[in-house]
Order: sequence, then C-alpha cells, then structure tokens
Amino acid sequence: MAERPIVQTDMTSSLSTVSADDIKNLPVQEIGDVLQLQAGLVKDPLGGLHIRGGRSGEVAYWIDGVAATDVYSGNLGVEVENAAVKELQVVSGTFNAEYGQAMSGIVNIITKEGGKKLSGQIKGYFGDYVSNKNVFSVLKKVDIVRNPTTGRTKAIGITENPLSGLNPAYNLQFSLSGPIPLSADKLTFFTTGRYLSNQGWLYGREWFTPQGLKGDSALVPMNPFEKFSFQSKLTYRVNPNFKISYNLFHNKNKRNRSFWHNYKYNPGGVPHQFENGYTHILALNHMLSPKTFYEVRFTRFYTDYERYVYEDPTKMPHWLVTVHGDTADYVIDPSTPEGSAELQRIRKAGLTFDYFVDPTDAEGYVHPDSARAPTSYSFFRAGMDLSHFKRSTAYWVGKLDLTSQITKVHQLKTGIEIRLYKLTLNDFTLQPKRKQGKQEEIVPFEPWVPPTSTIYHNQYIRKPKEFSAYIQDKIELKDMIVNIGLRYDYFDANSVIPIDPSDPNIYDPIKKEHIYKNPNAPDSLLTEYTPEERSAFMYKKVNPKMRLSPRLGVAYPITDRGIIHFSYGHFFQIPLFEYLYANPGFKVSKGGGLTVVGNPDLKAQRTVMYEIGLQQQLTQNIGFDITLFYRDVRDWVGTSPLISTPIPSVKYSKYENKDYSNVRGVTLNIKKRYSHYFSASFDYSYLVAEGTYSNPTDAFNAILSKHEPRLSMIPLNWDQRHTFNGTVSIGTLNWRVSFIGRYWTGRPYTPSIGKAEMVGASSYVGLRDNSERLPSVNTFDVYMFKRFVRGSLRFTIFMNIYNLFDQKNQTWVYTDTGTAAYTTYINPNDISYHPHRLGTVKDYVNRPEWYTEPRQIQIGLTVGF
Repeated sequence: MAERPIVQTDMTSSLSTVSADDIKNLPVQEIGDVLQLQAGLVKDPLGGLHIRGGRSGEVAYWIDGVAATDVYSGNLGVEVENAAVKELQVVSGTFNAEYGQAMSGIVNIITKEGGKKLSGQIKGYFGDYVSNKNVFSVLKKVDIVRNPTTGRTKAIGITENPLSGLNPAYNLQFSLSGPIPLSADKLTFFTTGRYLSNQGWLYGREWFTPQGLKGDSALVPMNPFEKFSFQSKLTYRVNPNFKISYNLFHNKNKRNRSFWHNYKYNPGGVPHQFENGYTHILALNHMLSPKTFYEVRFTRFYTDYERYVYEDPTKMPHWLVTVHGDTADYVIDPSTPEGSAELQRIRKAGLTFDYFVDPTDAEGYVHPDSARAPTSYSFFRAGMDLSHFKRSTAYWVGKLDLTSQITKVHQLKTGIEIRLYKLTLNDFTLQPKRKQGKQEEIVPFEPWVPPTSTIYHNQYIRKPKEFSAYIQDKIELKDMIVNIGLRYDYFDANSVIPIDPSDPNIYDPIKKEHIYKNPNAPDSLLTEYTPEERSAFMYKKVNPKMRLSPRLGVAYPITDRGIIHFSYGHFFQIPLFEYLYANPGFKVSKGGGLTVVGNPDLKAQRTVMYEIGLQQQLTQNIGFDITLFYRDVRDWVGTSPLISTPIPSVKYSKYENKDYSNVRGVTLNIKKRYSHYFSASFDYSYLVAEGTYSNPTDAFNAILSKHEPRLSMIPLNWDQRHTFNGTVSIGTLNWRVSFIGRYWTGRPYTPSIGKAEMVGASSYVGLRDNSERLPSVNTFDVYMFKRFVRGSLRFTIFMNIYNLFDQKNQTWVYTDTGTAAYTTYINPNDISYHPHRLGTVKDYVNRPEWYTEPRQIQIGLTVGF
C-alpha cells in the first residue's frame, strides 16, 4: 500500500484518477457526475460523454480492466454505483497499445474488494425539488375572456408549479464486506445494492387519455426514473502469488415516460422504457516470479432495452356504437353476437352510426391519425406512440495479459483478446389492419404488426467477431521513460451487403412484395426461389477488417518534481453496431420517402493524436498538470449521397466513412490533497472541435432539407470552448462541507431569421450552421455531513443541495431569438382564440425541457459498523 505520487514519472499520457475518498466527500450521485468534473470532458444535454472533442460513442468503458461498453449505443452498459468504486481512471490522451476500440478516451472503473474485517453500512435519503421557477409550471385551468370593446375572445391560463408541492426522491443503499467464515481470511466478499426512485422535475396533466377520453386532470411526472442495482465481488487468495476474483453486476431500470412536449396534457401516449443488464467477470492474477505475472479475464456481458406504450402490440380498446336516426339514438356493443346482428341490420337500413371507445375498457392502441394537434399551437388531445422497440447486446470476452520486467530497463507487456458478440433487434411500428386482399382499413381501428418483409418492421440477429493483440515496451532510462507499442485489431461483421448498391430490396406497398431488378437474377426470382436462394443472387458477405496501431510516449524528468511528456498514436474504432446493422434487410419503399440503410462493410474510424504536457509538483500536497493536444479524425461515419435505383422515384442513402474533424485544445488541472483541514481541485479546458458533420445522419438530413453538401468545417455540436470545474472540501473526518462549482460557455447552434426582421431580394438568408452560441451555464452544488459514534455504530447525517442558487440554465433555445423564453414566430397576443385548442399559446411556447434541473435538496442518514 502506498499513496499515489502527485507526479507520476512513468506517465506518458494524460491520466485523471479519482479515489473512493474523493467520491465520498463530493456531492455526486452517479459515475457520470464524477466524469463530468474531469478536464477535457463534455457532457451533452442527452447525457452523451465527449472526451477531447470526440463523438459520444468514441469512449471505451472498462470494469476491472475488462470491456463493459454497449457496442450498439456506445454507453456504459453496466450500472456501477459510487459506493463500489475503489478508483476511477480516465485516460484522455494517447493511451498505450493495451487499450483498443476507442478513439477519444478510456474510462476504467476499479471496484472494491472485501477486507479481512467485517464492515457494512446502510444509507438512505429523501429528496425533493424546491424551485419557484414558472418555466416548470403546468396549466391548472383555462378561462375564456371576452374583450367587451373589440368582442375578441382570449384564453387565459391559470397555472400551478408542481415543484412547490411534494415531488419525492427516495434512495436506499447498502454495502457489506469482509471475510467468508471458515476460509482463513482467504475468501472475502464485497456486495452492494441500491434502489432509487425519482419523480423528476418535468410534469404534465392528464386532461385527456390516448384514446381521446377525458382524464382525471391529475398532475403526471413526465421524466420519472426508477432503478435497482446489485453488485457482488468474491476474492479468493489461494496464496500470496495467486488470486481469483468473481464479480457480478445486475441492474434494472425503468422510465415510465420521458417528456414529449406535444403530449404534455396527454401523457399516457408516451412510451415506457425498460433497461436490464448483467455482467459476470472472472479474473485470475498469478505472479510467476517477482518480475513476471499474468492476468486472465473472462466476461459475460448482457444488456437489453425495450420501449412501448402497451406491452401487448395487439391490445385495443373495446368499441361501442352509437346508432342515429332509428326510433331513438341508442348504443350497442358490436362485439357481442346480438350486437353484430344488430349492426348488420343497421347497415342494411342505411342508418348512420359512430364508433366510440368504451370508457370502462379503454386501454389499447388507437389510429395513428389520432396523434395530431386539433389546431395550430395546440397540444395533442389523443394519440400515442405506435412503435415497439426491443434490442439486446451480449458478448463473451476472453483476455490474457502478461507483464514481465525482463531487464532493469525494459518492462514488456503483451496480451490477446477475443470478443464474440450477439446482437438482437426487433423494431416495428404498428399499422392499421386492412381487409383481406384489399387496401381498405378495418373500422374501427385494429393494430397490426407488419411482417418483417415490410419497411415497417426490422428484425435481426447478428454475431460479429473481434480479435486483438498487442505488445508494448516500457523503457526506463536514466533521463527518460519511453512507452512504445503496437496493436493489431481484427473485426468480422459477419453480415452481407447488396451486390449491386442500386438494387436493394425495393418494397411495393401495394402488391406487398419486393421487386428485384438484378440482371444476374432469374426472372422468376420472386416465386421459384426460397429467401435463402434469393439472397445468393442479391448479397455478398463483407470482408473482415484489420488494422495496425502504433503508439509512442516519452516522459522526460526536468526536476525531481516535474516531468514533460510527449505522446503520439494511431487509434482505430469499429463504428457503433447501430450503424452497421440498421435496416438489415436493405429495404426501401417504392411508395416514396427517402431512407438510410446500414452498412456492415464500414471501415474502422481512425484518429491520429498528439499531445505534450507538463506535470509539476509545487509543494508536498499541491501539483498541476497542463497538456496541449491535437486530434485529426478521419473516416468518421456519415451518410452517402442519394443512390439511384431502377425505379426513378426510389432513392436511398447508406452509412459510409466520409466525415472528418479535427480538435485542438489545452487542459489544466491543479489539485491540492487533503491537508490542513481542506482539499481542493481546479480544472480548465479550452477546446476547439470542428468537423464536417456532428452526427452520422446530418448529411442525410441536409438532403431532406434540400441543402448543398457541406464542403467546409464548422464547430461541432459539443464545441464547448471554455469549461471550468472547481471543488473545495473543508472539515475534519467527523464533519465536512464540500462544494462543486461548474461553468461552461455555450455550445453552438444554427440561427434562423426572425419573423420581424426585414429581408429583401438582396438579403442573405443562408445563415451558417452552428454560427451562434447558446447562453453560458453555471451551477453550484453543496454536500455537508456530520459523523458521530455510538458504541460500535457510526452514524452520519448528511445533506446534498444541487443547483444551490436554482439557476435557470438553458440547454436549447429558439433559433430566431437565441433564448428559450420566446420566439418571434409565435406571439400569443396576436393569435386568435380557437375553441379546439388544448392549452394556451403561451404555454405551448414554454419549453421546460430546455432548462437544466432545478434546485434539489436531499437529506439522509448513514449507519455503518
């Protein structure tokens, strides 16, 4: 055991480390909160993490040295709670050859192990949002007022702020560690579990149900979150030279809904979201001699995600019929035998009738046309999301690393890794069921799951494979340290692409069949061949991709307390599997409408990185690190120009390696370790991130908007020029007050011409993309605790206050005004009252989701032994 030196003389790239004590003494709840404090990292409003200007999917997440990234989305696929973290490492520079499948950085989470003494704790807190900001208000009622002079009517909204009431957040967490009885302290365990429930801060009101019925008018949370996580780690020390550990993670998350602006007063139409996952890690560490050891790791990773309004896609409401013009208006149930016969009589008699939803049995899907505003500037009165989405990512990992100090100068490290993936996806959008052999829809609406042959249903199972090997040498000379390495990566997408790109699966929605135009295919391809035989004429298997990545780093001591380091490297990453396997059947519609298809033949994206930095220890407890860096990124995933097919009206685009960016900047970190009753840190980043397109689909969206292809670079969406993070912790072991302050300048957005501006024939209206900036953001968080001992128990009372000053920070704006408060396109005072409008125009303009989280206060208690 030793304290990590402030200046690490053998570090040839940028490394940030956060210990368990650092995490414990700061107002942070999740791993993401800790990561956001590190220099060079930017967290976007959707939660994506960008390291040194890269896209959010360019970060590789590791747990105890093993991959834990969801390769479909690029996110951390395992819930690791702060209580389980022994140390968090962020490698944001030119990392060594042992790290692969990342272009921006590595996040390595080292988890705790059980000790030789039994210990544990239970931690709970209760939280609530405390804010008086009107932006989070919800309409309570709408009064119609008539101007006696002009005779003009106007809708006046009476609002209430849900955050002025009780919006509970509950957290209960436990941890237990120590030796297993009768194991002679050789077998130890660490386990932790957490349950969290948060109602969120965005609310709607159930004025209407998705079926168009009147709701109960109750306030409904629209970004609630609930999760359960569990982790357990067993460690068996066979002898001082041999250790085996097994780590299990399980998590279960649920979002009842997320905030969709148009559904604010019909919240039941927003889909539920569910996440599940588990990870097993088996690790062996064997020291062969004082100079040589090896590590073997096996991992089983699984995560899935599901989204729907109703789990049963065929669920439909019970319909009743109102009959008009008979002896008297009356209601029948057409689903009963008597009702069916009566309905036949009504049809023959030529009487009019209307279907309506039975209020006593209304749950179920309704026609997609229901999800529309009844008039301009109105929220939805009915309707729902008709999509069902389910996917899973699973893989096995086998990894072997060998380290040996072969001489006093050379420390050699080498390793191999195999990953075997399995991805599944089932994604469809419900369609109206039609009469057999006809295009006429069945009335009343019946939901229909379209077959996978149509463009409305995508389904696949893909099993790509990956192999990598590396070798690196740490050369420790008297006056410098050199890290030099070489990495080899092999990837097989194990999929196919069309032989002729101009001849994808063209689907005819009228005939409900695919049209094959391949000249090498028989004319009878549609009828006389099985799907597998048709594929032989249409598709070819993609070739595996292989890459070599050289890495070089040099550390040169300039004093006994300071070093300069330089590093250079080539880094490759297979694109996210979402882009490889999107629209797996390569289906486009003869009925028109442009689409994007996946491309399993995508090459690895590549980055060349350079950095030079200085580490300097100023006193025994204070040091700083300043680093300049440059990244040249090529073969980023983008979308192709439109590809023509034999049918003139049918075109499509596919993902391809075409986008480019470069990033340059400087990071500064100053840290004071805990001494003299306080610790502190300060991080500053200056970043310029420019490129052709921020997201892979931006070029395709430009085509839809009839824009010319971009030929120059613009600031990327996460181009956050200046970022400041500061922490201060004051106190003793028994009481402490900690502060986190954050400030960052606004990210770019594309402005638009305001309605009130004068424009003429000679006026230039083609405003440059991402040429304006959002307002700057600043937040301030506080954590305080008091600890006391009663017998063998340790009690801690604590309080967290997030966004202490209740700052109303804007994460997005109306592009014509540069603020989220108003837009020149919609002036509530100039818009006439409409009796079918749900809500008011003023409330429609208000966008609470464009603001950061308001003030939240948490009060809790920890009991430990």
